[in-house]
Amino acid sequence: MTGHEPNSQIGSLKDGRYRIEVLLGEGSVGAVYRAVDEVTGERVAFKQWHAITLNDEVRRRFEREATALLTLDHPNIVKVLGHGFVDGLPYVALEYLDGQTVEEMLQERTLLEPALALELARQALSAIGYAHTHQVVHRDLKPENMFVARDAQGRPLVKILDYGLAKFMASDSVLGGGGGGTPLTAMGTRIGTPLYMPPEQAAGSSVDLAADVYSMGCVIFEMLTGRPPFVAESNMEVITAHMRAPIPKLSDALPGMHAAPELQALIDRALAKRQTDRFPNAGAMFQALSQLPASPFAAPSTTATSVSSPQPGAASGRFWSRLQAWLRAR
Repeated sequence: MTGHEPNSQIGSLKDGRYRIEVLLGEGSVGAVYRAVDEVTGERVAFKQWHAITLNDEVRRRFEREATALLTLDHPNIVKVLGHGFVDGLPYVALEYLDGQTVEEMLQERTLLEPALALELARQALSAIGYAHTHQVVHRDLKPENMFVARDAQGRPLVKILDYGLAKFMASDSVLGGGGGGTPLTAMGTRIGTPLYMPPEQAAGSSVDLAADVYSMGCVIFEMLTGRPPFVAESNMEVITAHMRAPIPKLSDALPGMHAAPELQALIDRALAKRQTDRFPNAGAMFQALSQLPASPFAAPSTTATSVSSPQPGAASGRFWSRLQAWLRAR
């Protein structure tokens, strides 16, 4: 542990330049603060890990991954401004954003208007496709890691969060030599979120660019329907569904709305069980999304914000929200 409670860091100066202002959030692996870079005068998001045992190999890996992220320059990827170690623990300084995550948007609206959902997906796939040309895989794409800010004209602007850092936290990052030691993440043999995890990742196998394609298929399905493609009462049941259950149909998840065949075909290919049956990379998926008809859904009888989220059995909307939160926290 760091030996400090997150709120006790308010006002402290990190690495001689980042003055901590406000705790923005904390998870099992780290905390994120709003800070001021006293060298540039700009606000940044300061993310520091905790509860990680470090040695020389882990330090080298973090330096390698963080340095690689500095080369990813894309308008839809949150910018890494700096990185290093404070109190022996790794940190990154990121561009500070105003807005909300797609996860928060879904909590407010249940599901998104198709045009907005597909525009957010287009921007996200543009960023992921760019990273794929650099052979960088995110490994944990989900609504929580898609931030929606606004551009200078007030239009939605997607920023992919935690890009590539999931690789540093992944289970193949082990302490010590010889393949032994403790994984850098408490997730055990898996890294990612079960609701959006491709079958090969759920099985603990190696992942490639097709892993991000699968996760984006899950995210697009949820933005359009208000629910992930596979839900269940336990993580293991969700994982089993990813590995064995038939790919759901958009129209079945949204009674009264009829998906264009081209849109369902895109979902079917993105969610294929075998990696080789999916789009080879996010760039190819982006091209397929760009070729969808202008109206990929028949007009619904009610507005998107008034449509209830499809739920298992007679579960209430409140129970559904709690179930999603519980599954993501597992």
